[in-house]
Amino acid sequence: MKKILEIGKIERGKFIDRPNRFIAEVEIDGKSESCHVHDSGRIKELLFLGNTIGVKRAENLKNRKTKFDVISAYTQEKDEEILINSAYHRYISENFLKDFEISPFGKVDSIKAEVKNGDSRLDYLLKKGEEKIWIEVKGVSLSEDKIAKFPDAPSVRAQKHLKELIKIKNSGERAAVLLLVFRDSNKFRPKFETDKEFSKLFYEAIENGVEIYPIQFRLENGNIYYINKKIEILPLNL
Repeated sequence: MKKILEIGKIERGKFIDRPNRFIAEVEIDGKSESCHVHDSGRIKELLFLGNTIGVKRAENLKNRKTKFDVISAYTQEKDEEILINSAYHRYISENFLKDFEISPFGKVDSIKAEVKNGDSRLDYLLKKGEEKIWIEVKGVSLSEDKIAKFPDAPSVRAQKHLKELIKIKNSGERAAVLLLVFRDSNKFRPKFETDKEFSKLFYEAIENGVEIYPIQFRLENGNIYYINKKIEILPLNL
């Protein structure tokens, strides 16, 4: 277990409702508060009535309608606290890639974020001598029976990224997907029940040589930790 990111103090509340994709009503210290949700997924298995939610007070309230950000939610079994704030994905993935001992790409010469390629803007471009490695990052909070799954809602954007990565790989450069898995899992598969097109493209990407890396992380005591374990990618089963 290796510390990757410090989130800081997380306060606890009880989930009440999610009136829209950006807002959750959470009971904090006996009072209902509107909290910002920075996750476009449905995450209904975590955001359910009465569940314990982790929130963080906003440092700057200027131009904000809410005083809190939703950070995490506990599993139904109450055995894990799961990060559900995608704003942290950038910091987690960047710190992970900068740690050459644990990054699957090893030592690189440069790491550039948010780089345009074709019709898409991909999360990272790594350079290793003359070699270029294009990377897209996806956060995975859903896991059932230790099988991590993505996406939990249809994602045209995620489909587009896979198509772009396949094109990049076929052009002769390296292309990869980092799957940030936030719930303890042993395996991964696309959730074809939710997005069949993404699932088809996922396996097409593998067939074309796009590298897929499911990486296990854990939220504990306000910190994100990297867990050194192998998560198996399940074969196509549509």
